Amino acid sequence: MNKNFWLFTVVCALFVSAVTTVLSLSGALALPILVFPVLSLVIPLMVRRLKNAKFNDDLPLSMGYHMYSWAWWTVFSFLHTPFSFTADNGIVTALLLFVVYFIVQVLIELCGLLATKFFNRNHRWGMVDEALDIIGYTIPIPFLYIGSLLYIDLQDPMVYFMYASSMNVNILFAELVSLLISLLVFVFYLYPREIAYKGIRLFRIVLTAGLWLAMNAHILYGGYIPEFVLSLVPTVFPTYQGNPLVFVTPTLLEAGMTGVAVIIGALVERGIISRRRERI
Repeated sequence: MNKNFWLFTVVCALFVSAVTTVLSLSGALALPILVFPVLSLVIPLMVRRLKNAKFNDDLPLSMGYHMYSWAWWTVFSFLHTPFSFTADNGIVTALLLFVVYFIVQVLIELCGLLATKFFNRNHRWGMVDEALDIIGYTIPIPFLYIGSLLYIDLQDPMVYFMYASSMNVNILFAELVSLLISLLVFVFYLYPREIAYKGIRLFRIVLTAGLWLAMNAHILYGGYIPEFVLSLVPTVFPTYQGNPLVFVTPTLLEAGMTGVAVIIGALVERGIISRRRERI
């Protein structure tokens, strides 16, 4: 992180926070949960295009990863509504809203910077780096959504009455989102753009996706799981109890399955290419 990044972040956060607070409290746009996501996405893109702004020189933040980080926080904000609060005093409400907007905007840019550095790192470990990249693209958004659903405390009768009837539909939708994002990432990340063995790479994509689907289907739809593992499920997957662990363990499990699928696909690809070269 450098001075330009912090200057860029503070300028964006101040502008987004001030405008959103004014619009939200004025009643011109009643829902801050809708106002903030739009401004938090658009304002940094506009500021980045300012030609005379010195902080745009050598800015280490990629706008693509700014948008990716924005998507994380938008999913989280819609599901947890951190902006829906009021206070008896209007000035206190305005200050609280401003501070929350400011902090979230800073977090968006920090996560964007972290993603920029992570995905632009030196890739020295071949298939391991590929697995890490694909995990980084496929996991965050679906599992923020899934974790937010599993976090809901259905032991509370009022919460149960509000959410229980739609929970299965929401979980199914979350699974479809995860499926769509994962398959798209497999295709676009591994697509053979400048390699000689394009047919083999296409086979690897199909194999990787098939392995990923098979492992997920095995876990989710009744595949054999040893009894001692099943006995641990209530502890490590405390679903619908308001336990934040549901954000962690499903993510780690899915990351492991994704990594295994990518690495097996890479090993098979290398084996086929090696055999083909031996025949030449």
